[in-house]
Amino acid sequence: MISGRFGSMGELFFEIDLITAEGEASQVDALLDTGFTTGWLAVNSQDIDGLGWLVIERNRAMRTAQGQDVFDLYEGTVSLDGVEFRIPVHVGEEIPDVLLGLQWLGRMRLVVDAPVGVLTLEHRGSNGS
Repeated sequence: MISGRFGSMGELFFEIDLITAEGEASQVDALLDTGFTTGWLAVNSQDIDGLGWLVIERNRAMRTAQGQDVFDLYEGTVSLDGVEFRIPVHVGEEIPDVLLGLQWLGRMRLVVDAPVGVLTLEHRGSNGS
């Protein structure tokens, strides 16, 4: 289980590890983006430098909250809750934060209890569910 934190405007942040092609981990804060329904992870093109991830597809058009945009897809490795996942990563020019997409909620359980300050992501089945 990973614990998250609430941002000043109620955002949901989690620390995750981006794993380089050489196996080195780089910890980042990632924002759970409830509008990012079709993907796993999105990062700014500047943040991809040094990871050594392979390009899967260039110039994939997607609809975003700001309208139509173009992204490159990379095959990346991330670690959440101590488990590494190889996933497609959307890379674009104007992504202000590392974004976790809602695809994670098919694999992980999100618990949000803002009044008591509880924010967690955990693997389904890790608590007997």
